[in-house]
Amino acid sequence: MGNEKIKFKGQEILENLDSILKRKSFHFELKGLTKSTRDIINQVVQGILDRVGANPLTSFHLFSGLMEALLNAVKANARFVIFKDELLYKLKSGGQTPEAEAEELLDTILETEPLRDAMQRYIVPDKIKKTVQRILTLSDKKKSKKVLLTNDDLEFLELVREKTKQYNLKISIKIEIREKELYIRIRNDSPIMGLDLKRIQKSRSRHAELARAGNSGDFFRPDFLDEKESAGFGIAMIDEGFYNLGLDPLECFDIQTSKHATSVYLSYPIEALQKMEF
Repeated sequence: MGNEKIKFKGQEILENLDSILKRKSFHFELKGLTKSTRDIINQVVQGILDRVGANPLTSFHLFSGLMEALLNAVKANARFVIFKDELLYKLKSGGQTPEAEAEELLDTILETEPLRDAMQRYIVPDKIKKTVQRILTLSDKKKSKKVLLTNDDLEFLELVREKTKQYNLKISIKIEIREKELYIRIRNDSPIMGLDLKRIQKSRSRHAELARAGNSGDFFRPDFLDEKESAGFGIAMIDEGFYNLGLDPLECFDIQTSKHATSVYLSYPIEALQKMEF
């Protein structure tokens, strides 16, 4: 982490925080979004904002936006694991396709964007959504240690963990203090499907229309609920954070995807962070 590529893990980051914050570039690799991970990132972000002389009121919008982007990345990796397993199951269903051939076909589909997007019609979105939610809920319960999970639940989480490890899906954050901006890039090792990206873009455009009319908060009314759920509530929250900072998220927040990864780019002008007013 940092210009000299000194690597710290977990608590070591907090123990060396003063020296770390003297750097202009920061790089993190995450396995998940645990409470301790959130606490570490929060302290780093607070230290960076203090260093650039940001108005303390900006920290909520910046940090909550960063957490929403990271949670989206966690969900996306989990969703991709489930998508791959469901698709492989369907390719092998009926016993007509040998496993080796099915896996080769799966790799071809995942490497080819039009094929990958077309395969969405064979995977039930609600099933994926419910499975992802189950993963997040059980993971939170396990971490809290307040609820005893059943053997079935523990076996399910272990299977997901092994699959994620097998596919080597990672999440990384890069933060740079530049001359005029605070630059953040979040990357996860799974693509956004074409139809999902189009829904996200449509939803963000509608949010922008409301913002131009001075009513960006109206986007969170119940009559927009279905649209937000399909396009990503977290993304809408990131956009709203920029609007609350007096910034245009369509200029400061971009999403790029490829066949192997999705990258989110956040740009916070330092002058805007310093002069934020309510």
